[in-house]
Amino acid sequence: MPRGEGIKKIDGLFDKYKKMLRAPQGVVVEAFVEVVNDLIGVEIPKERITYTTHSKTLSLAISGPLKSEILLNKDEIITHMKGRLGAQSAPKNIM
Repeated sequence: MPRGEGIKKIDGLFDKYKKMLRAPQGVVVEAFVEVVNDLIGVEIPKERITYTTHSKTLSLAISGPLKSEILLNKDEIITHMKGRLGAQSAPKNIM
């Protein structure tokens, strides 16, 4: 940008990074724990959750009834995670 053409907005300076960067595994797992706690009211230990960044899949090692409840609300959980992390960083599947 040549000098004297005006001032750029600060949020415009980070657009490139918002599009390219993705949330790390730990951030996705923490967001999932928070969303499940908000929606269902159950706190899942982080050690019971694994996230595969390549396939964007969350895997749960929890009891059957709780896992069934989460899978019933899977679409709503993923929608909330997209709101918190952005569409690129949110998981696509929960197993």
